[in-house]
Amino acid sequence: MALPKRLLYISIVSAAICFAIEWHCNADSDWQLDDSSPVISDEEEIELGKHVDEYIRHLFYLENDPEFNEVVNNIVQRVAAVSERNTLHFTCAILQSLTINAFSAPGGHIYLTYGLLKFAQTEDEVAGIVGHEVAHASLRHVSKLYHEVSETISRHEKGIDSATNLLLLNDHLEEFEQDADTTGVSYAQKAGFNPKGLLDFLERHLNVIIHKGMFGMFSISGSNSNFAINSRINHLKEYISALEKE
Repeated sequence: MALPKRLLYISIVSAAICFAIEWHCNADSDWQLDDSSPVISDEEEIELGKHVDEYIRHLFYLENDPEFNEVVNNIVQRVAAVSERNTLHFTCAILQSLTINAFSAPGGHIYLTYGLLKFAQTEDEVAGIVGHEVAHASLRHVSKLYHEVSETISRHEKGIDSATNLLLLNDHLEEFEQDADTTGVSYAQKAGFNPKGLLDFLERHLNVIIHKGMFGMFSISGSNSNFAINSRINHLKEYISALEKE
C-alpha cells in the first residue's frame, strides 16, 4: 500500500471522526500500532492521541485566556465524569479560529474553535457538542474505525471495487456520528444540562450553512453536508422525544 497503516489511519480519522480537519501526522518511525489486535488498547490509543495532539498544537494558535478555558473545561469535566470512560484524562483546547468546528483526537483530546464558542448561545449547546466528542471516545470509535480502514485496505488490495469500500466506510461513519449524537446528549443530560442543546445548535448552524453557503462543523461537502446534518437532526429529534416520554 502507498502509506503506512498508521499514517493512513490518522489521515482518515482526522477527516471523518474529527470533522473535516485534514492533516498528515508523521509519527515517530519506531512507534507502531499493533495490527494483530482486534482493538486498539488504551495505551496505544493514548499514545496515538499524543502524536495527533502535538501536531494540532503546532498547526493552530491556542486561546490562552485562563477564565475562558476554565469555563469550557469545567463543562468538559462535568460531561466526561458521567461517561463510561471517565477514567480517561479528558482535556479541551480552544483553537484561535473563527470557523465553526469541533473535533477530537484519541485518548480524550477535544478541540473547539473560538468561532464555535462564539456561535453557541448557551452552555447547554456547548455541553451537547462536548458530549458528542466524549461519546466518540467512550464508544471506542477510533478503534473501530482503524480496523474498518484496515479491512477496507485489504478488500481493495484483493481487487474489490474501491467505490464499494468507500460506501461501506461512509455508512459506518454516519452510524458513528448518530451514535455519538445520542450518547452525547445522554451524557449532557446526566451532567445536568438541557439535552436539547446539541439539537438547537445543529438546527441553527444548518440554517446558516443553507443561507450563507458556509461550511464548518460536521460538514462533508456541499448538499451532501446538508443532507447529513438533516439526517442527524431528525435522528436526534426522535431520540429526545423518547427521552421526554421516559
